[in-house]
Amino acid sequence: MERQLFINGEVITANGNDDIAEAVAVEDGKIIVVGSTSDILKLRKDGASVTDLAGRTLMPGIIESHIHTTMYGANVLSVSCKDPAVRTIDDLLERLKEQAGRVPEGQWVRAWGFNETSIEDRRFPTKEELDRVTDKHPVMVVRACGHISAVNSRALEIGGLDNDSPDPEGGSLGRTPKGELDGRLIETAHMDLYQLAAHTRDEIREAHRVASEHFAEYGITAIHDATGYGIENVEALREDAEGGVISQRVYAMVGALNKPDEVVKHYLSRDIRTGDGNERFKYGPVKVFLDGSSSGPTVWTTEPYTSDPENYGVHYLSQDELDELFIPAHEKGWQLTAHAQGDAAIDQLLNTIDKALALHPREDSRHRIEHAGLARKDQVDRMKQLGAVPTPNPAFFHEYGDGYVKNYGKRAEGMYPLASYRDAGVTATLTADCPVTDFNPFRGIHSAMTRRSPSGKVVGGAECIGLLEAIRCCTINAAYSGFSETETGSIEPGKFADLTILDRSLINADVEEIPEIRVDRTVIGGETVFERAKAVVQP
Repeated sequence: MERQLFINGEVITANGNDDIAEAVAVEDGKIIVVGSTSDILKLRKDGASVTDLAGRTLMPGIIESHIHTTMYGANVLSVSCKDPAVRTIDDLLERLKEQAGRVPEGQWVRAWGFNETSIEDRRFPTKEELDRVTDKHPVMVVRACGHISAVNSRALEIGGLDNDSPDPEGGSLGRTPKGELDGRLIETAHMDLYQLAAHTRDEIREAHRVASEHFAEYGITAIHDATGYGIENVEALREDAEGGVISQRVYAMVGALNKPDEVVKHYLSRDIRTGDGNERFKYGPVKVFLDGSSSGPTVWTTEPYTSDPENYGVHYLSQDELDELFIPAHEKGWQLTAHAQGDAAIDQLLNTIDKALALHPREDSRHRIEHAGLARKDQVDRMKQLGAVPTPNPAFFHEYGDGYVKNYGKRAEGMYPLASYRDAGVTATLTADCPVTDFNPFRGIHSAMTRRSPSGKVVGGAECIGLLEAIRCCTINAAYSGFSETETGSIEPGKFADLTILDRSLINADVEEIPEIRVDRTVIGGETVFERAKAVVQP
C-alpha cells in the first residue's frame, strides 16, 4: 500500500494530551508519523500521495459504540416515519399501501421510526386502520424506541394473539376500552412478534451493505453492534464483516432483542470469549435487557414517573436470574453488558458486576452499561469503583428531551451525565443507539455540548461537555470500551489509519454549525471507503 501524506490540516489526535497537529503520514494501513507539515513532507517518496487538507479537520474515525446495524439497514429498505412528509397517520397509511404494492403477498410490510408524540394525530394507528392497508400482508409499524409497535390483524394471527391472550411477562397487549386488541404491542409482546418477522439472509446482507455505506458517509470506521435477531444475526455480522460487505470494523455484542438470555447461554457453551476474532470482526460482550425505553417510557426506576405516580416501568430479569447468567460469563472471560436505562436497572447490573468481581477477581474487565440513562450520582461513583464503562445517548435530547422532562421531571437534568462521568474519572462513550435516533455523530457531539430539547430547552446544562471531550467520547473512549485503544481511537504512530476528513475546521466551527458538518473522506486501514468529493491530491 502506497505511502499517504496528509498536510496543512487541523489534526485532532485525541491522544492523551488532546494534541492538535498539522499533518500525518500513513503507510501499509497504519499511521507512521504525526507532526508538522514540514516534517511530514520530508517523508515524501516516489509514488506517495499528498493530500492538502487546506485547513480542514482530520480526526480519528468515529467509533459508534452502540448501534443496531441490521435493524438500521432493514429500516432503510422499509417505510420511514421520520420522513418529514409523514406528518399524519393518513400519510403513513398511504406509504404503507405503496410498500404493500411492491412486496410479494404474505411477506411483511414494515415501517420504522414512528413517534406518537410528534405526529399530528398524537396516537398510534389502530389495528383497523392497518387492516385497511392490506389484508394480504402482515403489517408492523415500529416505534422509534424499538420497544413498541402497532400491527394489523394478519400480524396478530401470525403471533397467535387474540382477545383472550394474556399479557406476556415483561410486556403488554394494547386493548380498546372493551378489552379487544387494538394492535399495539409493548416491550416483550413486541419483541416476540418482531422475532417472528425476521428477515431472510439475503435481506440481511443487503441491509448490512446499505448500512455500511451510510455509516461510512458520516465518518464511522468501527461499530459496536448492539444485536438484533439472535444467533443467526451475530454470525451474519461476522460473515459480512469478514467478507467485506460491511467495511467498518465490527465488535458484536452477543445477545438479541428477544430472549437474549438464550443467545448468551448458547455462546457460553462454546469456546469463545470477548475479543476473539480478527481485525474485521471481534466478539464483544454478552448482553441482555434489564428494562425498557427512555422515551416509551418504560425504563425501570426506583421512584415513580413524574407523569404517572403509579408507574415504575418494566424490568425483565430478577437479580438472581441476572447473577446466574452473568457471573459464570464473567468467570469464563466475557465482558458483561446490559440495556439498563432506569436507575433501578443500573443498580441491578452494578450489583451483578460487584458480585462477579468479588467471586472471580479479574483485572481490567471493563464491564459496560448500555445507555445508563437515569444514572444517579452514587451510581457514577460506583461505576468508577468497579471500572464500568457507560454508553450514554445525549443525542436523544434532540428528539426526546421534552418527553424526558415530562416523564422524569427534575431527574431529566441528570440523564446521560457526561460531565459527571468526566469529573468522576469514568470513561464514557457517546452513541446514538441508531435507529432510535439519527446516527450522525456530529449531531451527537452537538447534543453533548448543548443538551437541547426539540422545544429549545436546555435539559441539565451542568452536564454539558466541551468539543474535544465529546470527540474523545466517540473515538478513544469508544475504543477503550471495546479493548481496542492500542489499535484505534486516536491518531498516533502504530495505530490503524482509521481516519475521517471533514469539510471544514471543526475546532473553529460555530457550535450551531456542528450538526451540519459533512465528511469529505473516510479511511479504514489506509483505504478510502467513502469520498464525497475529490480531495486536493498532489502528484
